[in-house]
Amino acid sequence: MELQRIKDLVKQGESDQVEFKRKVKHPEKIVREMVAFANTKGGHLLIGVDDNGSVPGVKFVDEEQFLMEKAIRELSRPRLVCEVNTISLSESRAVLHYYIPSSTKKPHYALEKPKQRWGQAYIRKADKSLQASREVCAILKGQKKEAGQGFAYGENEKKLMNYLGNHEHVTVKEYANIAGLSLRRASDILIQLTLSKVLKIIPREQEDWFEFVEKSI
Repeated sequence: MELQRIKDLVKQGESDQVEFKRKVKHPEKIVREMVAFANTKGGHLLIGVDDNGSVPGVKFVDEEQFLMEKAIRELSRPRLVCEVNTISLSESRAVLHYYIPSSTKKPHYALEKPKQRWGQAYIRKADKSLQASREVCAILKGQKKEAGQGFAYGENEKKLMNYLGNHEHVTVKEYANIAGLSLRRASDILIQLTLSKVLKIIPREQEDWFEFVEKSI
């Protein structure tokens, strides 16, 4: 990637597809950002760029890349696939650029330490990486199957439709209370309706929202 393209990305600021890091200080945290990109629309990670948009670069770019490659290998499951480029700023400074495409193996999980049994999935929203809920993970998995899955329309679904006819959105807890269901059953129904493209999910830091799909997800 050319230097001008890096400057253009920096000028745009951090977003749902761009993340800046001054250096590889906490690689396990950076892997979370990369996992979030892979689970969402993909994105660019620039190492050697400050949050304020200045571009000092890194001095030992090979060491930074070694730390990142090790972290990606040990702390992402399934292992992330990335494109990496080094953009020279001077004889002693460079920016490390990673492009993480939207993955076909969603959801990816970030581990806190190597050989950990369980990890946490993340998704990207605006300039933040959010922990993915059970519902988001199930929808990411289900989207790999055939789109537009069918669903059975019963009394529980009718209660949901009536509620959403008068409210913009609903949470799993709200739906469980409305329909007198367990949280797990309410979650499963909302997941199925989302995969059937009747609803769409709005990930949030607290509880996710579910809304009617107007035209497309």
